[in-house]
Amino acid sequence: MEPPALNAAAMRKNCKRVPLGGAAVALGCGIVAGRYLDLPAAFWGFLAAGGLLVAAVSFRRRHLHLIAAAGIAIAIVSVGAAHVRLAYFTVGENHIVTYTGEAPILATLRGRIVTSPTSFADTAPLGYRRPDRTGFVLDAARVRTGAGWEPVSGLVRVSIREPARHLAAGQQVELLGWMGRFRSPANPGQFDRASAARRPHTLVWMTVPAADGATILTGAKMSRHRRIYWRVRAASRQHLLTLGDAEEGRILNALILGERHPALGGLNRAMVRAGVSHFLSISGLHLGVFLGFVFLLCRLCLLTPRRSAAVALIVLIAYVLLAEPRAPLLRSGLMAAALCIATISRRRYSGLNALAAAAIVLLAIDPLQLFSPGFQLSFVIVPALVVAHRPVRGLLFGRWLRRRGLMVFRTDQAFRRRLHYAFQNRLMDAATSALVAYTSSAPLVAYHFGLFSPYAVVLNVLLFPLVVAVLIPGYVSMALLAPLPGLSHTVGRAASAAAGLLAQALDALDHLPGLSFSLRPLHPGWVVLCYAALALIVLSRRIPLGRLWSVLAVTALCAWTAVSQLPAPAPLAAELHLLSVGAGQCAILHTPAGRTVIIDAGTRGGYDAYRDVIAPFLHRRRLPAPRHAFISHANTDHFNALLTPLRAGSLDRVYLNDYFGLEAPSPSLEESAPAAFMEQLAAADVEVARLREGETVVLGPRTKVEVVWPPRTARDDLSVNDSSLVLRITCDGRTVLIAGDLDEVGQRELIRTPERIAADVLILPHHGGWEKSLPDFYRAVNPQVVLVSCGRDPATGAGGDDERARFYTHLRTSARYHSTNRDGWIRIRLSRAKIDVQTMR
Repeated sequence: MEPPALNAAAMRKNCKRVPLGGAAVALGCGIVAGRYLDLPAAFWGFLAAGGLLVAAVSFRRRHLHLIAAAGIAIAIVSVGAAHVRLAYFTVGENHIVTYTGEAPILATLRGRIVTSPTSFADTAPLGYRRPDRTGFVLDAARVRTGAGWEPVSGLVRVSIREPARHLAAGQQVELLGWMGRFRSPANPGQFDRASAARRPHTLVWMTVPAADGATILTGAKMSRHRRIYWRVRAASRQHLLTLGDAEEGRILNALILGERHPALGGLNRAMVRAGVSHFLSISGLHLGVFLGFVFLLCRLCLLTPRRSAAVALIVLIAYVLLAEPRAPLLRSGLMAAALCIATISRRRYSGLNALAAAAIVLLAIDPLQLFSPGFQLSFVIVPALVVAHRPVRGLLFGRWLRRRGLMVFRTDQAFRRRLHYAFQNRLMDAATSALVAYTSSAPLVAYHFGLFSPYAVVLNVLLFPLVVAVLIPGYVSMALLAPLPGLSHTVGRAASAAAGLLAQALDALDHLPGLSFSLRPLHPGWVVLCYAALALIVLSRRIPLGRLWSVLAVTALCAWTAVSQLPAPAPLAAELHLLSVGAGQCAILHTPAGRTVIIDAGTRGGYDAYRDVIAPFLHRRRLPAPRHAFISHANTDHFNALLTPLRAGSLDRVYLNDYFGLEAPSPSLEESAPAAFMEQLAAADVEVARLREGETVVLGPRTKVEVVWPPRTARDDLSVNDSSLVLRITCDGRTVLIAGDLDEVGQRELIRTPERIAADVLILPHHGGWEKSLPDFYRAVNPQVVLVSCGRDPATGAGGDDERARFYTHLRTSARYHSTNRDGWIRIRLSRAKIDVQTMR
């Protein structure tokens, strides 16, 4: 017997109840076309006008209704395309981005803080860390120019390099600092901050050097209702933060108000790996629990369903204004509002039609939301739940439901019967919803996050009660804050305790074997094929040769998946990748034998360079995980990124100089980091090999690494920099010299034997920093290509007649000079015919 939800009559009925579905799909197609087709907005405008004209002419003629529908569809597609062209590629004449350029500028800016200022810290796993910083988004109002204060518009992401506890959301402030545009990623696979900032229309960043650079404008006027609004938002946020410790307060803010603190990054990554990341953001699940609880309270107070729905609608509006306006919340809020209005007006409710209306409204407000993972997941999971919940439930539990129908309870067991049925129904609904949501979201999760989480279905069911235990008392505590603050705090403590248990559970789950599997990059066509295969499986009985088409689609999907997960083939010639990590150095060597080797990996930028730069690069280039690493010397900007792969157990051997980790103990964090790193090497049972002058490490039949410094005999006159390993990589007769942070003493020693350091490619020592011996060292190496890994290009701005200026001017004007600050990622291919150079910019 076929499931009733899948018969033809039901399908036609469902289509009639979703009249806005076609409009939503057409609008989405138009937005995609406008984003990727290089056609002006005027073209799309004319096309929309033509479509409307065709529809108007043919609408009244029954036999031309198909043409009229096509005209309307063309008009909607064209409107969506024109809308995204205007939103993505144009800004207003007075937008703040028009005052910026390629280089940062010193600026004075006034505006209103629109997000709660958040304190965040560096994420570097080892070494120097800067003081905590404060970040928020500013709605710019005026900028100071030579002609005075000019009115501007637009959002600015602000970072203050000190804690600024005097700031709060809603304040009018004046900021003094450096302002610029977001740049494209500097390395392959790196998170695209420019694109991510462009989606919420935050095109400009501003860095304020100190808290004193942010001044509150006490004379700024604000209407009474605005003051009340911002005070309520600040009081709500502060109330949740004070209910428990720092982590519990941040979790409550994320679950109830949608404010994600940067300190929750580790927890969020663990939830992504477990496949339960939606629990940490306000979505339909949270709103359903909240409004369901409100509706239940109203019914217990003997209100009619219509009045209960009216109360729920009022509470919903207040909550949406209070929480962070994110796409999942707005989508869920619009659908819930439609349900409340349908209940009040006694009209039939269509979830899919309400979802289509929500999509149209959200895309009309901001078409760029279509390209965000959260928006895509929201509008894939909900239709899947609406359409597939009943048939999947019948498929999973149909036999059990038929057997349960034969069970008989006595008259005096009515309560037991009701409890028995209610518990089983809730459990079956939870399992079915988790399975449908997981299956429908898995292709998008794999594409956007590169993860496959096999435990996700079970973990969603197990963690759901814990999430409810956080949400219900949290919402009650918020409601009681004004009338009964003491009781509000008591109830809120229960929510805080549940949040702590949730964090502990997630920390324990993060140690499960096989919690998630990392996937190599997938093509958008793979996602389309996934959903096509799922649709064919569902409709296999409704189309001719449906089972055959399903088998073919699944076979093609499996083949594509297998091919996409193969590692990159070994290169024909050795490739050296110099990554852009700011003030630091990281190089990755990919040999013709297929091996991947790290040569230095560290930064002083205050972030985890392995997690944010190296791992995404390896993932995007499909390179095998490095098992060996060379560390030139004991400065953290050359090795602190290796702590992450050490803890993950992915390194087998590390090559060091004879001085690394043997320095005298020091209370300085920078100088004690080598000792801490050596302890990590011992804890991870990694083989340590000490290198010195004259030794060679063979990396394959065509690739070797020669050590030309430090000398075999220990010397007391060498600084940490002068003890750097100087490595000469050779492949097919081509050579690269990597000089670490070698200073003047080491450079002058090596200049005496130029044949040992002669190379085709030179990575300048000490990030290109000036030493009097540097010109002679450069001439001794006599390279064809010169590279420098730096946070600030030493050749930029060089001028004058002194020796230093002349040297850097020569480097800057050389066609074979590249720096990571200017060019981003740099790849050197050491082929016999020529040395090929490719850069990110």
